Amino acid sequence: MEQFLRQRSAHHAAGSIRAYGSILRRLATSANKRVGSLRPADFEDFFYGPGGLAEKAGRGTLAGYRNRIKQFLSYCHRREWHRLGPEALLDGIDNRSGSQNRNRYRMTRAEIRRLIAAAEDPRDAALVWFVGCTGVRISEAIAMHVRDLSFAKGELYVTLPKTYEEVTYPLSSDLEGALRSWLTHYTEQVGTLKRSYRLFPPYHRVKFAPGGGLTKAGQYNPARPISDPGGDILHPMAERAGIELESGDGWHTLRRSFARILYDDAVHLGHDAALRIVQAALNHKSVKTTERYLGLTAERKQFVQMIKGKPFLTVDLDPGKIADLNERRAGRG
Repeated sequence: MEQFLRQRSAHHAAGSIRAYGSILRRLATSANKRVGSLRPADFEDFFYGPGGLAEKAGRGTLAGYRNRIKQFLSYCHRREWHRLGPEALLDGIDNRSGSQNRNRYRMTRAEIRRLIAAAEDPRDAALVWFVGCTGVRISEAIAMHVRDLSFAKGELYVTLPKTYEEVTYPLSSDLEGALRSWLTHYTEQVGTLKRSYRLFPPYHRVKFAPGGGLTKAGQYNPARPISDPGGDILHPMAERAGIELESGDGWHTLRRSFARILYDDAVHLGHDAALRIVQAALNHKSVKTTERYLGLTAERKQFVQMIKGKPFLTVDLDPGKIADLNERRAGRG
């Protein structure tokens, strides 16, 4: 660490070096192990564990911490002091503060359907159906092509941007109906769909066309991805639907909503591994990341309310012989 700081001091101001030194020394104290022994879980604990950075730091501050640690890990990786690169070690760190992530807005099924009903374009409705039924990231959704959809097999093929791994998703019956309806409209607009076409295309912009004249605005452009799916699509839809999205909310709100709905369904159906099911669906490497998506703080509070000051192993005995601890404390007052 000291060697890294000395090298940085040749090109950075003293204040910047102090900031690097402060966070790296806190990391060293928290992890209490050599650099080569650090694992992704150590960084997740440092950021999101009890007393971690996310309890008090906001999103911007966390991003700064993550960037400084990333620079240090890159330095170590180039010198082969650690076999894992910074991306792998920091994969579970999303720069969001713990309080923000636990309390972020999650839509119900009814709210998602209301959002879909507010769509003015069949493409936009299909895109919300897609993310709402699969939980994929919006970057993964708009990167898809027509060839990535198989109605015959009931499958979707999504490429993960971090690893370029292709993951197969199941096609639910309602999503299939929505996609069939959208592709029918899409075909009517551009003709027979080629396998290389974008599944969710943007519009052509008004511009001069070859040979003179203007390209007609409003036509789909199957060759390019959507550039701003948040500002151009989701936020206007939410406003029309009467759904208030706070600063920072967007397509990831749908991903979190999918996760929570799937988790609640799995618990209701009696699946013992509900959390692992959601982890697999979201392609999270760490179950701690999944817990933050689900916002399990409410369940934690309910657990505390169920247990604190009440009998547990003796609850099946004669209630008359059991004194509620809260009532006893109140009586003393």
